Amino acid sequence: MYPYNWVTRNYKLKHQRDIEKLQSNLGKATSATVYSWIKKRNITKELAGNPRRVLDVGCGWGRELIRFNNAVGVDVSLPFLKTAKNYTSNELVLSDASSLPFKDNSFDLVIMSEVIEHLNNPDEAIKKIKQALKEEGKIIVQTPNKLLTGGKVISKDRGHVHEFTPSELIKFITKHGFKILRHTGSTIPYIPTSSRFTGLNANKCFFKVWKLLDEFIPFKWDIIILAERRK
Repeated sequence: MYPYNWVTRNYKLKHQRDIEKLQSNLGKATSATVYSWIKKRNITKELAGNPRRVLDVGCGWGRELIRFNNAVGVDVSLPFLKTAKNYTSNELVLSDASSLPFKDNSFDLVIMSEVIEHLNNPDEAIKKIKQALKEEGKIIVQTPNKLLTGGKVISKDRGHVHEFTPSELIKFITKHGFKILRHTGSTIPYIPTSSRFTGLNANKCFFKVWKLLDEFIPFKWDIIILAERRK
């Protein structure tokens, strides 16, 4: 049985919602799920500025990677990388986050989008990332806010090992020699794809109300932190 139900046999994305996530125009989003992913990527792009060389750790099939022409994508999953190859010309590397195969001081920016919560050894990963960064290089971390998920909302089969509250993530990043430059969030929660009610995300009425609430409710689903490597 073919195990990857999110792609075709030639590693093209099978679902329209995933294809939509590759765009940057929020006005073209047709569901809360897609809107949230696009907004997160737009925030990342804004925070990134104009780095010369970017490393996307846990790049998946390239949702963040495609926004940076000068980026290298790393992922531990070969099917993800084969899929990414169909949507980006960026360099792709098969590697674990805890054993990055790059020289020290190689990158101006490292992105970790929806990755750190999946790592068995985030301490080792952040050490390797720091080594790969140039002096005063920056890191952008996105991860679900445990204050909202309670560590239980997202089903365990999605691979979440450890989720963070904002204060826990800030403490973790600063412990490893980074200075926090900005702390923000993405959107209010949408219905997780693991839920049987996930189809509501694309319901026009639900989506309209969801976007309206997103403008007023301060509690955001994802933590997004920009930090700088200390010398």
